[in-house]
Amino acid sequence: MERKEILKRAQDENLDERELQVKDKSMTWSYIVMVIMASVFSFIRSEQGLPMMDLCATVSGSVCAAMTYRFIKTRNIEHLIISVIMFAIMIMAIVRFCMGH
Repeated sequence: MERKEILKRAQDENLDERELQVKDKSMTWSYIVMVIMASVFSFIRSEQGLPMMDLCATVSGSVCAAMTYRFIKTRNIEHLIISVIMFAIMIMAIVRFCMGH
């Protein structure tokens, strides 16, 4: 493949590496804030005697989906491990929520 052809293909893709990195970092911060907020609300709800497993299932399901996608794209085993752990937590939270906890 010639140099000009490689450059042309790269320009046709319209992928800005900096933009992709910023998106990835923003998702990381989004997860951090989501987990912190869900933890605060879960604590408040548990103190009031209200069920809190719906928040746990929502957060763990979201992280599981993201880590599964990252594993599929990168084949990084760490992402798979986190995805499996989050899936198990999500299932336990759904079961507990359905049981009224």
